[in-house]
Amino acid sequence: MMTSLPHMIGNEIKRIRKQKKMTQKELCEGICSQAEISKIENGRNSPTIDLLQQIAKRLRVPLSLLFRDQLESDAFRETDNHLSSLFRERKYKEMRKEIAYTNSAHHHEIFLLKAYFSILLDVKTDKIDYRTASVLLSRLTDQEDIWYESPKMYIRIKMAISNLHTENEQYHLAEKVYEELEQLPYDTEELKKQLIKIYYNHSQLLTYEKKYDAGLKITEKGLKYSLSLNDASFIAHFYYQRGYYHEVMGGDTPSTRRDYTISYALFRAFHLNAYEEIVLEGKERFLLFTF
Repeated sequence: MMTSLPHMIGNEIKRIRKQKKMTQKELCEGICSQAEISKIENGRNSPTIDLLQQIAKRLRVPLSLLFRDQLESDAFRETDNHLSSLFRERKYKEMRKEIAYTNSAHHHEIFLLKAYFSILLDVKTDKIDYRTASVLLSRLTDQEDIWYESPKMYIRIKMAISNLHTENEQYHLAEKVYEELEQLPYDTEELKKQLIKIYYNHSQLLTYEKKYDAGLKITEKGLKYSLSLNDASFIAHFYYQRGYYHEVMGGDTPSTRRDYTISYALFRAFHLNAYEEIVLEGKERFLLFTF
């Protein structure tokens, strides 16, 4: 999904402000209210050019720098799509050439993306084991200011580490990664949507560990968060997941029937046919109705 221009500008203002160790209060003094700066950084307000000029002057950067993220995001998205496609299609030789290619125009986030894919590629082709890969991926996130410079890449790398642990049945280590991610500050709409995905994956992990009470709590958090943000991306999945926890913990209860039925109706409404079929094939006996 393409990030909006207000979000990009807000992220860039926040990145530069933190880089200069400046508080929101220091940035906005004599320019606008702190509440206004907060809304701009979170992408909720679109600032005027006049206000942006004042902010850029206070940050001591050229105005054009505040729009840098637009071009960088386009380049990042293009590189990500290309490498992801090669990885899915198992075109590993071509992928290595692409990763090795350097361009002076590439910004730090693209180099981070290539380092990430290089490690995944080495695991896939058995050049390194999963433990080594986990350590190397962790080192990428240990770099200074990665969370502020590229929070989505930070989350992506951490999720990859958790997936490696899960694939090798090191569930307690995978769970620890999710717990750490859930403690981070999700202060933009885009990042809040990332947290919804983290809650969902965490709840899935807890089913493998048969930690049903903990899994139900995480599922409840994710569902509540989705509803508060009016975000439908995982809401049907959360209802299904909650239905599963009610089933394994209590059997055929009104709560089990309600949640499976809501998930079925939502999957159908969102035209997610494959998931609708999964509910029908495995949980039809719990459904209060079918179409």
